[in-house]
Amino acid sequence: MINRTIAPKTSTVTHIDFQSPEIDTLENKVQVYSMRKTDDETVRIDFVFDAGSLKTSKIVAQLAGELLFSGTENKSSEEIDEEIDRLGGFTGVEVSTEKSTISLIGLREHVVAIAEIVVDAMINVNFNPKEIKQLLQSKKKKMAISLEKVSTQARRAFLSDLFKNSPYGDLAQLEDFNHIEKNDLIEFHHSKYLSGLQYISIVGAVSDQDLNSIKTLGNQFNKDEVTPIENDYSYSPNVIHIEKEQALQTAIRVGRVLFNKQHTDFIKFSVVNTILGGYFGSRLMTSIREDKGYTYGIGSGVAQLLETGYFFISTEVGKEFKDLTLEAIQNEIKILQTEEVSKKELDLVKNYIIGQILEQSDGAQAMMDRFIAVETYGMDYTYYDEFIKQVNEITPIEVMALANQYLKWEDFTIVSAG
Repeated sequence: MINRTIAPKTSTVTHIDFQSPEIDTLENKVQVYSMRKTDDETVRIDFVFDAGSLKTSKIVAQLAGELLFSGTENKSSEEIDEEIDRLGGFTGVEVSTEKSTISLIGLREHVVAIAEIVVDAMINVNFNPKEIKQLLQSKKKKMAISLEKVSTQARRAFLSDLFKNSPYGDLAQLEDFNHIEKNDLIEFHHSKYLSGLQYISIVGAVSDQDLNSIKTLGNQFNKDEVTPIENDYSYSPNVIHIEKEQALQTAIRVGRVLFNKQHTDFIKFSVVNTILGGYFGSRLMTSIREDKGYTYGIGSGVAQLLETGYFFISTEVGKEFKDLTLEAIQNEIKILQTEEVSKKELDLVKNYIIGQILEQSDGAQAMMDRFIAVETYGMDYTYYDEFIKQVNEITPIEVMALANQYLKWEDFTIVSAG
């Protein structure tokens, strides 16, 4: 019988035993990553294209992605959907600033047939003018509604000001919907889909024969080399307020241009961020939500981009609490800069961070996500061993030093809308 009065032994995590994907390079130089050691009956395939909004206007990128299954010369969108449904498949499209991911999920015995339908739809899409018009109207209406929200206004103003010298700050405007032509979509599709496939990832126990069939489908695309663009990520701290008289809430965004995981300080700064606002028990949540009751939620984070990244603090508060909230945020940062974090709190945060990594690495799909997350930056799985090592080794003195180096209030852009 287990003696429940005795706590189980604990040990320090130093390594995660990841499953490495098989890596193949197709004739067109597209790489295929496959994770096949799984008992799951379903298979997920992602086709990842160099078709993010940085390559064109955000609206063209979004429309081109969402219209990939809108029909070909031989099939309507309804027929494509019915064929995929009949095989028990699901599809998804995600367009970000830097890439477009077309996903499909299906049972192992049907996944190649589903992939054939998906690839045919993507390659031979005809961009029906009726479908374009309907989607334009729908997205314009949704954007008009979103632009009325103070959270949207603050987020857009924050990014636009922070990245005013680079394409990341070039945001879509409502009037842009009035200038989209079919040829814009055709040209973008030709250059960034037909010739922009970057890699294919496969998670599922597909056979060698099915893997070869998927590779054959991948060879129907071309892979043009992605030309690096020299962007200017310099910025000037700013204070912006957007007045909205009828608003009951004020949205707040505070932050600065920072770095991504390629930077030597990224890992240890992740600990600083978690202490400040990176989890539910963080100092910002404890002070501004629990103690003062200014908001239902507040958090901080480091958003990673391919070439850079940015630190942000985000919340929404009652209009009357805007200044008090900013003062409270500044005070919590000052405490982090002048007082050593206790061993108890630092140990709690370390355990939380490492626990999150373990949780996010459970299963074949999670391991593929972890692989892509480092492969994108030219790294490998050893990054996670280094991550765990640095998290375990960070000291209160280092936390304080990093807070002083990267969380200077005078370096922040501060945006409020409400």
